[in-house]
Amino acid sequence: MRDTLLLNADGTPLSIAPLSTLTWQESIKLIWLDRIQVLEWHDDWQVHSPSVTLTVPSVMMVREYVKRNTNMSFSRNSIYCRDNYICQYCREMFSHKELTLDHVTPKSKGGTTSWTNIVTACKKCNNNKADYTHIKPYKTPRKPDFHQLYSRADHIQVEYEVWYKYINRVPGKEQQYA
Repeated sequence: MRDTLLLNADGTPLSIAPLSTLTWQESIKLIWLDRIQVLEWHDDWQVHSPSVTLTVPSVMMVREYVKRNTNMSFSRNSIYCRDNYICQYCREMFSHKELTLDHVTPKSKGGTTSWTNIVTACKKCNNNKADYTHIKPYKTPRKPDFHQLYSRADHIQVEYEVWYKYINRVPGKEQQYA
């Protein structure tokens, strides 16, 4: 489980798919090392040592800007985000638990596991398609860039409601914090 959202110095997440998060242990360590600025705290969550009680941070921001890798890594979460959590066959929206990945050209027929051959499919459609090649997705799969995935951030499932106000920021716009 991830407990703390990690933001870049401009107030945007370091990554979207997967969302840049840390465990509470990692976030406490960064506080002690004075490498981050805490923007939000978990109001009802404290951790204790024999001599110290600390509130766990919910949202943190790095002090120095980290240059974003605009080359998106291929992952299940990135595909879900690119396809807006929509089955590319029946065009219905599903949660990540109800989705699968489908090879447009099946591996058994020479298809590769790549941006241009993988789409999001619900379990029913994926089973119905099987290894047929005549059933095509309604959108041709393409490799997205960072900004295309970022624009779909509202579909990303988050652990805590307060994270939404940081995830939905426009990249490139400087944010001011006290």
